[in-house]
Order: sequence, then structure tokens, then C-alpha cells
Amino acid sequence: MCHYRNTLPKEKDMKFNTKIILIILFTFSLKSIAQDLSWDEFEVLDGPNPTLRYGYYTESDGIIKMGRYFFIDDGSELKVRLAPYGKTATNLPVLEFNRDKGIIKLGWEGKPNRNCKLIKQNDSLFLGNCIEKNAVMPMVIRTANKDDKEWMGIYFSVSDIDIKILKKAKELISSKASRNLECDRNCDDDIRTGNFSLYCSMYYASIEVDGVYRHRRPAMQALRKELVKRYPGDYPHRMRDINNNQKMTNQVLLDILDTVIGELNKN
Repeated sequence: MCHYRNTLPKEKDMKFNTKIILIILFTFSLKSIAQDLSWDEFEVLDGPNPTLRYGYYTESDGIIKMGRYFFIDDGSELKVRLAPYGKTATNLPVLEFNRDKGIIKLGWEGKPNRNCKLIKQNDSLFLGNCIEKNAVMPMVIRTANKDDKEWMGIYFSVSDIDIKILKKAKELISSKASRNLECDRNCDDDIRTGNFSLYCSMYYASIEVDGVYRHRRPAMQALRKELVKRYPGDYPHRMRDINNNQKMTNQVLLDILDTVIGELNKN
């Protein structure tokens, strides 16, 4: 599926007619497959039996964004949280959950006029809409399928975009005398202050170069591989934890990025 790489639109350009969105979402649902993404993608918060789900949601301006959700269900109460990469998680308060009919009604933290209704299609898929004033915004929550993985860049080939992202990340880390040593993978503060951690330098560089962050694109995967090679062992979040090591110098991180650039240039 590597031939899709250059046809995927940038997130800021993804504006669609509502009817077209609904057709796309139902088409995607037919291709739903079992989740096989690793559990090191997130930390378990707020309760037992968490499930990581993906899909899409739509903003009031028509922009479609990749959804990444925690479903936390103890059998009596359901909690839902939108947890996009590089951003602060947003709670989606469960206003109503009818287990028999498979209907979930959600609010949206910080958006009091937005309400969502999702209907369970099967064990791996919820489809519905959010309403905010006069805007109807399609939403889908599902176990990860091929389209979600495509969005994350899992099937991409190495390209000049990956090299540019790594070089931009180097610029961001070098722009300050010290980096952010308290990385929490929420990059809003890094972007505001200009003081970047390793992860957030890659996150922001991806947006600057490609218009969207893709968590599994070749540049990210090659960086992870190099970190594993140099620093084997168990880390809850390897990129974050290595960055936050007080003994780690900026120069070593820059050397790592140079090594990754050299490896990708061989392709």
C-alpha cells in the first residue's frame, strides 16, 4: 500500500461534504480488522479494562482528524477519553450508555454546545454524529483497521519527507541551550516555549514538513530502532524516558538523529 503515500491529504486540507464523509466512514467500517497495535502506545489511566480504539472525528469547520480513544469500562460505568498524539487528552463525558441497544451519548470537555450520539454496529465499531449549533460532524470509533494504520504511516516507504523531518527535529533541539527534560508527550508547551523534547521535536517537525503527525512513519520507526539499539531494556515510553534522563546530552541526541538520517539515506 506504499503507493498511497503521496495521495494522503494533509490534515488541514481534509474538508469534505457531510454526505461524502458518511459514505467514507461506512466504507471504512467494512474493512475493520482486529487491533494489533502495541500497548506501549499509552499509559492506563482512570480504571480497569482499558481499550485503545481509533477512528475519526470531525471539527465544526469540516476538518477530519484522526481519533485515538481510551474506552475504560468496569462493567457498570463507561469512560471515554480522546487522546490524540502530542496533545492533552480530552474527556468525553458519557451522558447516556444503553448497553442493550448499544447507544452512547457523549459530551465534549471544553465544548459545552457539542453533543455526540454513537450507535454500536458490532463489537469493534461505533458510528454516529456530533452536533454543535448547526454543524453535523460525523464520528467513528473502532478497533484499528488498515486505514488507521495507513494514516499513522505504517505502510509508508522512506522518502525525502522523512529526511526533512529528522533534520527539522535537529534544528528544534539545537534552537535552545537545553531541551525540555520533563517530556510528557503533550507538545503544546514545547511549541509555545520553543523548548522541545526529542518526541515533541519529531512531532512538530512532522507537522511543519508534512502538515500532519504520523506516529509510525519511517522516520519515527527508524529513530525508535536506533534508540533500542543504543539503549536496550524496558521503558514505558522509550523516547520520552531517554529524553528525560538528566545525564543525556543534547549532543548525543543530535548524534542519534544524524545516525538515523544516514541510515535512511541508504534506502
